[in-house]
Order: sequence, then C-alpha cells, then structure tokens
Amino acid sequence: MPKLTNGENSAHFFPSFKNPDFLFKLFDFMDTPPIDYQTYRFFLILQSFRTDVIRCSTWLLVLMAFIRYLALKVTANTRYKEVSKFPFGFYAALVCLAISTVMSTLSFFRTKMIENGIWIPDEKCGIKSDEVRYFYVLGPTEFETYLNGYLLRVFNFVNGFLSDILPCVVLPVATIILTMEVKNARKNLLNSVSVRKSTERTTLLIILMTASFFIASLPAGVFTFLQVLYTDVGFLHLSTFVDHYCNAILTINASTHCIECLIMSSEYRRTVKDVLRINKQNVVRISSVVF
Repeated sequence: MPKLTNGENSAHFFPSFKNPDFLFKLFDFMDTPPIDYQTYRFFLILQSFRTDVIRCSTWLLVLMAFIRYLALKVTANTRYKEVSKFPFGFYAALVCLAISTVMSTLSFFRTKMIENGIWIPDEKCGIKSDEVRYFYVLGPTEFETYLNGYLLRVFNFVNGFLSDILPCVVLPVATIILTMEVKNARKNLLNSVSVRKSTERTTLLIILMTASFFIASLPAGVFTFLQVLYTDVGFLHLSTFVDHYCNAILTINASTHCIECLIMSSEYRRTVKDVLRINKQNVVRISSVVF
C-alpha cells in the first residue's frame, strides 16, 4: 500500500478527496468541467465553517451538562444562581465559539490552492470551448512543512483530542454525575410533581443527546487521532468513509435537537420565550392582611 509524506497526507490527498475535482479525476469524468477558483475557495470556507460549528456544538453539549449540574448543586446558595440564567450560558457559548473559531482559522490557513493542470474535454463529449479551465488541488503552506511536518501532526493531534476524543470522555462522565445529582435533588428540593417530571425530562434529554453525540463523534475522533500515526492511502479511504457516516448522524442530530428540546424541556421553552419576549405580561401582586 503506498504511503504519503506528512505534507501530502493532509494537504494533497485527504482534503482533495472531499472536493468535486478530485472525484472527477478519480472516475475520469473528463466531460465535466472543474469548478473555478472562487467556487473552490467558497467551498473551503464553508467546509471550515462547518467544522467550526460541529466542534462548537460538541463543547456546548458538554457545557450544558455541566451548567445543569451546577444549577442543581448550588440551588441553595443564592450567590451562584446566575449559572442557570440566560446571560451565563450566552457568554459561555461565546467563549466556546471564540476558541473553536481560532482552531478552525488555523486549520483553514494550513493549505493553499495551486493549479494542477488544464482541463481538456474528452473528444467523445463533443464539447468545443475556447475557455481555459484549471484543476486545483490543495498544497501545503509553510505551516504544514515547518519542522518536516511535525508541527502539523501536533496540530492534528490537539484538534482531534479536543474536538472529538475529550468530549466523548467528559460528556458521559458529566451525564452520570448529573443523573446522580438529580436523584439527590429530588429528596431535598423537589416537592412538586410537575417540577419533578420537568427535571426528569430535562435529564433524559441530556442523556439522549449524550448517547447520540457519543455514537456520532467518537469514531471520527479516533480516526482523526490515528491519522497522526498512519499515512497510507487505504487508511485515508477508510477514514473518509467513517467521516461521511459520522456527518450523516450529526446532520440528523442537528436537525432534531431543537424539536427534542422544545418537547422535553420546559426550561428550554421558558428560555426561548424570555429571549424572544413572548407572552410577557405584567404581574399584579395583591397582598392581603388577615386580622
């Protein structure tokens, strides 16, 4: 099985396998013109943005379980009740987004587009055009070739560990701790049946999201981690297949999470109403004096 060098591993083959031009060359679709430079660049930007959103969503899921745990743990302490309110979650989400965006930006600028030949239509397709079109592939930048590619390996290791491996380890542990804390909170704080049912649904929601996230993200994280060790073409083919499988599950999760949260979590519905200022009514307090 042929092997690729450090720079070729991530810059030439693997990203190129995800773009249409590489597939045209792979299956010899010479009657199909390649995409132009601007379209290809826009595709790479969207791909980087997609990676940023996926990474940020995994961190936010861990953060949601952690905030839920804190909200139950420090309920008796009024100084820490801010953790269960909207501003705390909003600023925490901004911090996650900022860190994730920095990592996606570094990943985006580690490759550059270079010309890799001129497209000539096959004689059988009958296309006659004087327009010159080029094939583009991703080539390594100074970031990838620095220290013979070892800096890139370190980046891939850190990215895979923080984006996929660590959340898959921390999130189940946080969910188990959260479930135990909910059981303890029932005995001391939850006397209302409606509040108990609401809390149970919210905890069940987090458990379901944890399970779906674990199934979707752990395989991708393992293969991203193994790319540091294995660089043969066959492994990259398998890694691409696993990546598509995980993307399908993540797409289904992202499409259904909003509906699941609206149905199962009364706190989620209440927060949405507060943010959108729906059903805001003035509350009139009446005090009575009994003689």
